[in-house]
Amino acid sequence: MPLRRETSGRCRCGKSAIGAVFITFVLVCASLSAAAQALQSEVKYGARDSMRYDLAEQTVYLFGAATVHYGDVQLTADRIIFSFKNEETQAFGALDSTGAVVGKPQFNQGSQTIDADSIRYNFKTKQGLIRQVRTEEMGSWVTAGLSKRHANGEVHSKGGMITTCDRPKPHYHFKVGRMLVIPDDKIVSGPAYMKVGNVPTPLALPFGIFPNHQGGSAGVLVPTWGNSEQLGYYLLNGGWYTPISDKADLQLTGDIYSRGSWALRAATRYKSRYHYAGNLNLSHSTQLNSDPEYPDFSRTRNFFIQWNHALDPKASLNNRFTASVNVGSSQNFTNNFNSSSVNYLSNTFQSNIAWSHLWPGKPYSLAINLRHSQNSNTQKYDFTLPSVTFNVQRIFPFQQLRPVSAPPRFYDQIGVNWTTNFDNRLSATQQELSFANMSRLQQSMQNGLRHSGAVTTTIKSRFFSLNPEIRFTDRMYFEQLRKTVYTTDDTTFTVTDTIPKFAAPFEWSAGASLTSKVYGMYTFRGQGLKAIRHVITPNVGFTYRPDQSTQIYGPFGTNGATSSYSPFDIGIYGKPPEGESGAMNFGLIQSLEAKVRDNKATLDSTAASGDVQYKKIKLFDFVGITTNYDFLQDSLRWSPINLSARTALFNKININYTSLWDPYAVNELGQRIDRSEASSSGRLARMTYTNVAVGFDVKSRRYGQAATPTNTNDQQVVEDTDPSKGAGINFNIPWRLGVNYSYDISRSYVNNTTIDTERQSVLFNGDFTLFKYWKIGGSTGYDMVAKEWTYTTLNLYWDMHCWEMNFNIIPLGERKSFSFRINVKASILKDLKFEQRRPYGGDSGLMF
Repeated sequence: MPLRRETSGRCRCGKSAIGAVFITFVLVCASLSAAAQALQSEVKYGARDSMRYDLAEQTVYLFGAATVHYGDVQLTADRIIFSFKNEETQAFGALDSTGAVVGKPQFNQGSQTIDADSIRYNFKTKQGLIRQVRTEEMGSWVTAGLSKRHANGEVHSKGGMITTCDRPKPHYHFKVGRMLVIPDDKIVSGPAYMKVGNVPTPLALPFGIFPNHQGGSAGVLVPTWGNSEQLGYYLLNGGWYTPISDKADLQLTGDIYSRGSWALRAATRYKSRYHYAGNLNLSHSTQLNSDPEYPDFSRTRNFFIQWNHALDPKASLNNRFTASVNVGSSQNFTNNFNSSSVNYLSNTFQSNIAWSHLWPGKPYSLAINLRHSQNSNTQKYDFTLPSVTFNVQRIFPFQQLRPVSAPPRFYDQIGVNWTTNFDNRLSATQQELSFANMSRLQQSMQNGLRHSGAVTTTIKSRFFSLNPEIRFTDRMYFEQLRKTVYTTDDTTFTVTDTIPKFAAPFEWSAGASLTSKVYGMYTFRGQGLKAIRHVITPNVGFTYRPDQSTQIYGPFGTNGATSSYSPFDIGIYGKPPEGESGAMNFGLIQSLEAKVRDNKATLDSTAASGDVQYKKIKLFDFVGITTNYDFLQDSLRWSPINLSARTALFNKININYTSLWDPYAVNELGQRIDRSEASSSGRLARMTYTNVAVGFDVKSRRYGQAATPTNTNDQQVVEDTDPSKGAGINFNIPWRLGVNYSYDISRSYVNNTTIDTERQSVLFNGDFTLFKYWKIGGSTGYDMVAKEWTYTTLNLYWDMHCWEMNFNIIPLGERKSFSFRINVKASILKDLKFEQRRPYGGDSGLMF
């Protein structure tokens, strides 16, 4: 029975049925009371088997699962001897019936844990002597034959090893003669050499300093070196890492090539709990091609900025701020060595910095965005600086005016919503973006205001839903287009100018839509197929838009030919459409699902109830057809028919289909004419575009578990995987295969000839577990029209517990290369690695 000893000299004993035991404990407490007065903290001790007291020596002996608590120190062992006189304890294990030592001591103080064969510790001086100690320090496991712990927490050891492997017999370790462990600072060792298992290696160090900081420590980032035929010998990703504070860190790295190319990068991460989090990456590079003495010499300077920031939702209930910035030179990621596959294959990069504000209890909000988009192929940049949106959600003004006691009125459901936009846009090429060209860029900016709103309501009956609406748009521009015709003796020409002039072209439209749902159920007698449900959703609507054209007609064409233009052709929100329109819209959407026998659920429930279990499966998720007919057009009143469908066969194979069919014939120039295709060729319509996409993602069953849904988001090894980037590997799935096939065709008709433009490709990605901890993954594709393979990567990953190996190869294309890496998993020894990276045909690059 444990006994609790207090500094006041009192004791508290647990309940016991034997009064003699209780009296004995009271006498022991009284005899040790004087010695206990010297202790600075309460002592709690106990044992599972028995306790023996030596009153003369003021010592207690604990046997079997013994524990001693003193302040923040806890000591557990099979045998513990505690001296009140010296404030000292000894702990050690005991032999069991098989001769093995059990109940070895474990020492805990704060977050520090020490396992040992025997421990001797003085609570007053906070010094101890430990034999065969094993402790974990910030991801490092330290073992020593004999260690002395000092009052400041430092541990001096003789004869031991350091490793990041948590096994009792580690896969690798550094054998050391002497070492010093300074908590939350560093581990210093004398001469050390590396052993793999029990086999020594040539890797030896005269001394070692291992970081032992909470949250990381500053240090050098060892570069990779090798050779490139184009750029020469290189050092990649060398630099310096340092924590700035508990909330941020900084990493400075660079590349250097023997033929003059170089690059610098700065990366920082920051996080304030319940406030914000983000990261910022800056890079600049100068790439030299050829030698300056040759005519094909070129110098390319690139930069790139990546910034991600998010405001924690708990920081503010009314304000939101996010940033996702990806902007830089178009050719920044063409370097074969330091660009990932995702960045290398991306043609477009977009940025958005957004701030929004919500007024509590109000139906309106304000959002301000700074947007950017760039295309690496065309080197075109589009900026919106800024984009301001003020939005009023749908409100019901008549409901707010209705007295509380008044009955509902039909017009109470009339709602109004409103949106105001302001945008300032700029489009430019990479060559035009410079500070020297700033005045010209400012003149190229286009801006304007747009007010759009709608008055809507819904009238519902048992079978139908009617939705009338009136929509309006008011555009406000500060510049207009002007064309002036000049006539001379010999010629007539037109001058186009952009003049500062305010205008607000207005447009409106009105319409209504009618929708319904029709359900059909087909039941069957058999137990395999129980029923099929058919849902039909018809939709018909009418929209009227008056002629609100702003076109100006005159001799603006070549040699004075009559043509037209609108002063708002340069407007960022467009112009009011030409002509009067009264269009009837038709749509029909269908879905089909079945109720079938669930064999697995039936087997599970047969023993209990004998009932047959059923499940629902979708035969067709969506089958739709839409078109419209404009009564007010003088010709070509029918629009092309849009036919689309979507389904998932066996809940595994996804099929999507989209096509456009034109009911009108064409002339020799391929232009639509007011004659039906049926009267011209006998066909109801002619196909102009079709797209079919088929894809599936299958995987084997988990070991000992049922199959998982196909949409499980597993991290796969299908791209260049750098273990230092923390790629996750899933070894529970022996294999996985994803296949996506796409085919689309655009058809035009010229001179009674059909011209087809086809695109057809298939993409593969997957992985499989070769052995228990070996995984092979890859991704590739084949362009069936160009008859060539697309970007292909193959990867081999081997998990070796405390080590990992990664081999990646790109066998085709401009980035044809391979990389090999074997490294320690623990971040404390991230630079303990062997790495080789090179393109085909170059010399190897090796790095420790």
